[in-house]
Amino acid sequence: MDTAPPERPSRNRALDGLRGLAALAVVAGHLVVATNIVQASQYFGPARPQTGANWLFEQTPLVVLWAGQEWVIVFFVLSGFVLSLAAADGARFDAARYYPTRMVRLYMPVWCCLLLAAAIHEGFRHETVAGATPWLNLHVIEWSVAATAHELALLFDAGDYYYTTVLWSLRWEVAFSLLLPVFLLCAKRFPLWLLTSASLLAIVLGGPYSGLFAFMPVFMLGTALAFGRERVMVVLGHPRLYALVLAASPIALTATHWLPDGPWRGPALGLGALGAIGLVATAMVPGPFGRWLQTRPMQAVGRRSFSLYLVHEPIIVATAFALGGRPSTLLLAVAVLPPIVVLTVLFYRTVEKPSQSLARGLGAWSAERLRAPSLHTGASEAKP
Repeated sequence: MDTAPPERPSRNRALDGLRGLAALAVVAGHLVVATNIVQASQYFGPARPQTGANWLFEQTPLVVLWAGQEWVIVFFVLSGFVLSLAAADGARFDAARYYPTRMVRLYMPVWCCLLLAAAIHEGFRHETVAGATPWLNLHVIEWSVAATAHELALLFDAGDYYYTTVLWSLRWEVAFSLLLPVFLLCAKRFPLWLLTSASLLAIVLGGPYSGLFAFMPVFMLGTALAFGRERVMVVLGHPRLYALVLAASPIALTATHWLPDGPWRGPALGLGALGAIGLVATAMVPGPFGRWLQTRPMQAVGRRSFSLYLVHEPIIVATAFALGGRPSTLLLAVAVLPPIVVLTVLFYRTVEKPSQSLARGLGAWSAERLRAPSLHTGASEAKP
């Protein structure tokens, strides 16, 4: 049986830029919930009434500028899409190569991120501040062996996530990465329309009650998009339809902000998933959105998006406490921008890039030594 590594599909640089855009939105979201008590109370209750600018940036499409969790859904679609591209092109899945490569690619940066976050937390004063946002005061915690072990494993729900909350999404990335062959087999065996419909139905019906249904089907949507991308590109080749999808996707992505809770929660999550698919689809086809994502600034951020995603939160939290716990959003943004940029670049050079090299080398060694039988599916590397 042929176990030669498949040829990797050509890289779509616009998707790198989309990762950068998503990471920037997550950073903006943490700046807001670290400083704006009205906005933070919407997630860490009791919710305070919104008026003026708070209403404008929460209940209108402007919320897309800082809706961090919604942009993480874009990350999930991207992972499902990129990890499935080789299989969609007919390549075979080499488990001996894939699993060591993917796990090192995820775990090595996360473990280094945890060490960095712990050092910042223990090195800078974190004490509860009256009048600070509930999200900021959430970071006033004591060290725990059990919680740290849960975070290092990335396989369990560790609650609030101890030193940095961004790790909640990496838990789902690891789960999807381990189950990738199942997703690929489903995409091979079932019609894509059926997979897409079933995934959206699971999100709508189960998403309000369980993260398993809210997030795992999103990866399947990305996988289905990879297998059906040629048809999607033909459809979005029509300029008017492309413009409509591009305009509607950010609005749909943030549906949980402008649709009421209760019975509308499930449909809002479904719309959010559709919005994420729309953004990935319009980024991958030729058009103005994709061209903007390929500009040098967006590419620079995109290449370092995983590092930016991992390192920014401890800096925001430590700086907010250093500024008295109640700084303005603008003041905190100005104060944290230089250290975030510097630390992102350093983390990328000293941790993320070496982890990529180590992952590729270990995957090649494992494939050569173990020669695991290949399933008739495929995979390629992706960032979360």
